[in-house]
Amino acid sequence: MSNWQWIPTGKVISIVPQALHIWRLSLQARGEIDPSLWNLLSRDEQQRAQRFVRSQDQGKYVQVRGTLRCLLGQYLQTSGKVLYFDYGNYGKPQLIASCNPLNLQFNVSHSHELAVIAITQTTAVGVDIEQVNPQAKYINISQRFFSEAEHEILLQQPVERQCRTFFQLWTRKEACVKAMGGSIAHALNQINVAQGLNQASTTINVMEQSQSHQLFLHNLFPDPNFAGAVATQKPWQRLHLWEYASSDQ
Repeated sequence: MSNWQWIPTGKVISIVPQALHIWRLSLQARGEIDPSLWNLLSRDEQQRAQRFVRSQDQGKYVQVRGTLRCLLGQYLQTSGKVLYFDYGNYGKPQLIASCNPLNLQFNVSHSHELAVIAITQTTAVGVDIEQVNPQAKYINISQRFFSEAEHEILLQQPVERQCRTFFQLWTRKEACVKAMGGSIAHALNQINVAQGLNQASTTINVMEQSQSHQLFLHNLFPDPNFAGAVATQKPWQRLHLWEYASSDQ
């Protein structure tokens, strides 16, 4: 994990179909809202932000959604304010075609004070991060929701590694489901992410509607206290990791 270098910047580089760009974003814990990010949001997004009860949650939503618009706008060489989204059957956002000439695909995940944004060109992507919580009832959750193979892998780990292994398995599964555009609730048993658990990258075979296809899964290390994974429907050749720094804007 120590060799993961997140390069601070607020400027994007050109994206190509064989590349995977991942942005890490430190979230404000105080719930303060940046007016420049607020003004980028659509009216629907602003209304959604206002529905959060806690100011911290409202502030994080605005920061993540506004930063997403900043980044996508830079890639597309336009203002993030003029971007429009639609949503899949399970709520996964995507840019509408009329404002997406590069066919950018993206996915977002956040947990506590950290968020990641994964961006590709032409291929669907799913990303997930979770803060490792030693208090989680991970054995019970695994027994209920994981496949038998995944649960066995977890139980085979030394006790001191079981908690991190659980979150690694969970984020791998969530990333794969999101890459498929689905919901974790309906696809838990369709994807087995136990194979190649400790490899940087692996290929996952997925059965969907009696058809088999592949996902390309990569372990992600956003922070020592977090587990993460990113999955794509097509293989990529180059990974870029950036720490978003708004001061460069």
